[in-house]
This record gives sequence, C-alpha cells and structure tokens, in this order.
Amino acid sequence: MGLDSPDTRWSLFNTMTDKRLEEALRHLHPPPGTKLWHGGATVSGALRGLSPQVAAWKPYSDRHSIWELALHVAYWDYAVQRRLTDGAKGGFPRSPSNWPNLPEERTPEAWEKDRHLVKVWHDLLVEAVEQFDKDRLDDRAGVDGRTTYADLITGIVLHDTYHAGQIQLMKRLARSHGV
Repeated sequence: MGLDSPDTRWSLFNTMTDKRLEEALRHLHPPPGTKLWHGGATVSGALRGLSPQVAAWKPYSDRHSIWELALHVAYWDYAVQRRLTDGAKGGFPRSPSNWPNLPEERTPEAWEKDRHLVKVWHDLLVEAVEQFDKDRLDDRAGVDGRTTYADLITGIVLHDTYHAGQIQLMKRLARSHGV
C-alpha cells in the first residue's frame, strides 16, 4: 500500500502527535468526502472540470486568470516542499517562477498538463508535511531567522486555501459573464 492510498494517508495522519501538523494536513489533504468552506477541498478540486477557456478567462486585463492562479499555487507548493525537504533550488519546470507564463496555445492538452503540475506539487507538499519531523516545527526555516517551519506550513495552508476560494469565486464570475 503506497502513500497515495487513503488508508495509508489516514493511518499516518492519525498517528501524528503535533496538532499543528494534523490541522495543516486536514486542510491540505482533507479526509475523503470532506468539503471545506471555500467549496473545494483543494486547489486541484476547485480546478476539476474546468475548460481551458474558463481557466484562461480574466475578469479584467490586469487581473490573474484561474490558470495563472493554479500555476502560482503550484510554484509555492514546490517552494515550501523544497524547504521542508531541504531540496535543491531550480526544480520548478515553469518560468518565471512565482507567476509562470501561460502556454501560447491554451488547448485542453496544455490545461491538462498544467492541472497535472498542480496536482504533482500538491501531492509532494502533502507528503513532505506528512513526513516532517514534528520536533523541527519550531526550528528556523529560512535565512531571515524569523520564519519557523510551523510558520511555513501554516502559511502554505493559508495560501492554498485563499487561492482555492478565489478560484471558486472566479468560476462563478466567469459563468455570470457567459464564459
């Protein structure tokens, strides 16, 4: 049974002793059937069933699309996963890193590829949080000397939740504009 099986994930979840990690995982990887307040259990859930046209639509030219938000979330899931696992920089496959450019062709295949990228980095982040040593939560996580690993984990949960809610709202807005 691999880490992807629900039984293994929830077995790991239930054996943790630090409530901060438990709460982070409850939001990052909710139990099956859970629907959190923002309408989608994860960003991947909020993206499910979206066409490339809806994903690429912008309410105004100077605002981000759902597609851009999805890639932004993927990047930050990568960045936090890398810090939690002491991984090397430079492993994110799109650029610029924080707000990657959309592909020139906004095809169903390109959208599926980018949705897959979101899922891959989300799953790697969840795995990193599941395997994170609870005794390191209060250790410093960055060069600034102020951010702890607990701050980093809480921050990515808030970041992903914020953008999942934003995506849900943008889907409704796009629908109201006939997209």
